[in-house]
Amino acid sequence: MSPRGPAIEESPESFFARFQEHALVAHLFPEPWGSPLLEVLAEGHLVYAFDRGAPPAPTGKQPVLLHGVVREARPLEREPFLEREGAAYRLGGRAVFLGEGFYLLQGPLRVVLHAEVPLPESAEVLLWPPLMLFRE
Repeated sequence: MSPRGPAIEESPESFFARFQEHALVAHLFPEPWGSPLLEVLAEGHLVYAFDRGAPPAPTGKQPVLLHGVVREARPLEREPFLEREGAAYRLGGRAVFLGEGFYLLQGPLRVVLHAEVPLPESAEVLLWPPLMLFRE
């Protein structure tokens, strides 16, 4: 348990198992030697994600779960979108409550989010870096 409250995950494996129904098939590019960041082509978007799986990371098409922790949230006032802001991502779409502070954001990219505050049904969020990638 962290000083701020319960841990968001118990282990990468249990987190993937818990939310695997929301996984998507993504293309993983070869991992730069020694880098924990992966280049991921998912749903037509290239993103950089912190690999939470055991090394070495596979390449090619893989089932993955993208996960982010919400830093800021507000109602979405435009079409669903995905933008990078430095090391962080800002995205918008339909937020579906999954329980215990977790949401599935369905926009240009499907991402499981954890938010300290309730999200509106159509949400724009800024994530804390890094975007995380869970895999089998």
